[in-house]
Amino acid sequence: MSGIGVIVNPHARGNTNRLAERAELLADLVGPDGVVRVTESLPAIQDAALEFRKRAVDILAICGGDGSYHCTLSGFRAVYQDGPLPMLLPLRAGTINYIADSIGGRRGRPEQALARVVRDYRRGRTYETTERDLLRVNGVEHGFVLSFGTAVNYLRAYYALERQGVLPAARLLGRLILSAVAGTHLSRAVFQATQADVECDGIPVPFRQFTFFFAATVDRIALGFRPTYLGTRKRGYCHVLGGPVSAMRLIRRAVRIYRGFPTGEPTLFDNLARHLVIRFFRPEHYMLDGDILSPAERLEVDVPCRVTLIRG
Repeated sequence: MSGIGVIVNPHARGNTNRLAERAELLADLVGPDGVVRVTESLPAIQDAALEFRKRAVDILAICGGDGSYHCTLSGFRAVYQDGPLPMLLPLRAGTINYIADSIGGRRGRPEQALARVVRDYRRGRTYETTERDLLRVNGVEHGFVLSFGTAVNYLRAYYALERQGVLPAARLLGRLILSAVAGTHLSRAVFQATQADVECDGIPVPFRQFTFFFAATVDRIALGFRPTYLGTRKRGYCHVLGGPVSAMRLIRRAVRIYRGFPTGEPTLFDNLARHLVIRFFRPEHYMLDGDILSPAERLEVDVPCRVTLIRG
């Protein structure tokens, strides 16, 4: 038995208002060639992973936002262990969907993307695919983009907005830039420095304060910015960028960051790494694919495997 398995995140913003209708429509699309599961929690994801592995599912479609990848991949890796995962199909049901953007995924509603892939599956056609490495954090959590400090503070402000999406996110970024220029409270609150010791492949990073930090295996994040422009450069590695850069110096380099060029900023460490160890001076929240995770004192990050993604 094989086919297409669809995971629907009921907490994703694009699914909340029409969850039952969307799940039914996706099930109609896959028909006898697949199965759709709405997963409320990590145990539910692991139950679905056990079922999908038993069915030898070929394609794992993830209908949710960027945080859905972290949750789904963590649950599936716990079940599949070191075995290969099915091909991943991003279905855009979030407010930003930068994972789909980072692989050049085709735009459109989840139903449209799934319908195209189901049609190709039934006709025996090949798919347009790409590969990305996965980050693993503390041996359990999996994803593509890791950050702490400023990114976490920005996400808190973003999730507190009455509406989420690309335009609200861009407006919030604009407010932050204006606040940094004016020196007001908002930028000071978001750009607070996080104290940590960081080692990349056993070599200490020459900073102990970080206002900006990313480690990623993709070369594009939210709003089209490309700070981790080397994220896909070398198999088995992630791009690490971080340091105590000030808000104003970061703003002056915003165009270079957006276009995916080296910043040339002396207060930013910028390199590839296979293994990271981050020791916070006190427990700190961190972000993985847009999800804010519980405070940790230590993060050990490696790049354990590679996944294949369908562009749709």
